[in-house]
Formats: sequence, structure tokens, C-alpha cells
Amino acid sequence: MNLETMRYKDIQIAEVWEDIRHYRPLVYQLTNMVAANFQANISLAAGASPLMSINAEEASFLASRADSILINTGAPCDESIRSIKEILPVIRKEKKPLVLDPVGYGASPLRISLVEEILRSEAVTTVKGNRGEMGLLGGEEGTVQGVDGYNCKDLEKALSNIVSSYGVVAVATGKEDSVAIPVPPSCFFLVLGGGSPLLPAITASGCAVGSLIAACSAVTADYGLAAITALVAVSLASEKAAGRENVYGPGTFGNVFIDEVSSLVKSDFYGYEERLNRKEEWRE
Repeated sequence: MNLETMRYKDIQIAEVWEDIRHYRPLVYQLTNMVAANFQANISLAAGASPLMSINAEEASFLASRADSILINTGAPCDESIRSIKEILPVIRKEKKPLVLDPVGYGASPLRISLVEEILRSEAVTTVKGNRGEMGLLGGEEGTVQGVDGYNCKDLEKALSNIVSSYGVVAVATGKEDSVAIPVPPSCFFLVLGGGSPLLPAITASGCAVGSLIAACSAVTADYGLAAITALVAVSLASEKAAGRENVYGPGTFGNVFIDEVSSLVKSDFYGYEERLNRKEEWRE
């Protein structure tokens, strides 16, 4: 396939964002108690309709009615694990978009086992984590402390391994965001710059990225485009928030960041294409 045909234009990104506002997709989120409130607010700010629940008695019902689903492993418990196992067959059968955020992958044997079981289900369309999590998940050296991931020795190789093993879009967030998109029999890479250094200073900023990817995945079948749209939106909104006079640190930044996500319009995305650095390297 010609790489030129795979270039994502800023107009495409803007249209996905507008479609969230237009269709108001229902995004069912199995997430953790630390991040749930912030993720719900970010989802609402983007225009989506968030539904937050880990109750296993309703999990399959909710998954079958949602437009997309997010699984976040930030605080696994018996109930959330049961819910996850209930919904995976439903998602696979109904071909719903599923975003997996493997929070804390590598922090405990439980999380490692759970994340790998979810990926083996063949229900996941996108997996998004920090550099340390994605490095470990891709079989490369990565640094994880608790739920924070700091580095990866060979991130590009790790993402390529994830894509080839599971056929998913693989996203690693950090100072630069990296995206690997399957194009059988291989994949191609994008690196996105921008964003505010205040993002990692607030709890659940990474989890919020997962929520936005899920919202975008509900309105386009191009899950690579969905991931890029969410990442661009976060970069734009965080930069705008950090530049506001009423932002004095992480606390005020978090609230204003929600405001700026809510304020994003199509024209904000125009011109962002120049900040997409496509890596023209293929791995067989």
C-alpha cells in the first residue's frame, strides 16, 4: 500500500471530533474509582455520553447497547474482573469498538494476566498505555512504578510487536505520543508532538485519553484515525489550558483542561497536520 494514501489530514481529524458532538455516542466505561469522575467529565466535555459501571449483573446488557467500550485496569477487583469476562464475548460477537487501557501492566501478576487475557479475546480494537506499560506489553524493556510508566528501550519495536501479535492499534503516550496502526502484513507509525507538561501532574490524565479514544472510535471505523483525533484534542486542549491566566498549577489546570476540551471546534484542528511526524518505516 502506498504510504501517501495513509496520511491523515487535519480535516479528517476535525470531522471525527464534530461527529462526537453530533451523534453523542454512548461510551460504556469499566474503569477505576480514582479516575472515573475525571473520565466522565472529559467524555461529557467532548460531547459523548459516558456510562460508568463495574456491576457484573448489568455488564453484558450495557455492552450490547453501547456504541463503544473502554476497559481500564487501574484498580482491578473481583467485580470488575467478572464484568470484563462477561462483556468480552458480547463485544467480539457484536464487533463493538473496545479500547483497552492496561493501567499498571507489569505492576502485579494479576494485572499482567488480566491484560493478556483481554487481548487474547480478540475483542480489542485499540490498546493505549504509557511508554513503560506499552514497552513491557510489547516484550521490550520498560520502566513501571505502580501505575506510572516512565520509559521504554525500544518503543517502536514494542508497538510493532503489539500490532503484529493482536492486530490492534497501539498507542503509547508521553512527551511525544506514538501510534502504530496495522496495515497488513505490517504497520506504520506516527509520532505526535505537542501538549502540556502539566498533563502528567494530574491524576487520570492518561485515563482520560483512553476515554476520548473510545468516544472517537464510536463514530469512525478507522481506529487509527480515532486514536489520533483523541491525542490531537488532548494536545490542543492542554496547551490552551496551560496558557490561561487563571491556571496556577495542576489543580486549576485540571478544571480548565475540561473547559478547553469542551470548547474545541473544527477550526482548532486545522493546521495541526504539520505536527504529525509520520515515520516511514515498515516492519515485516
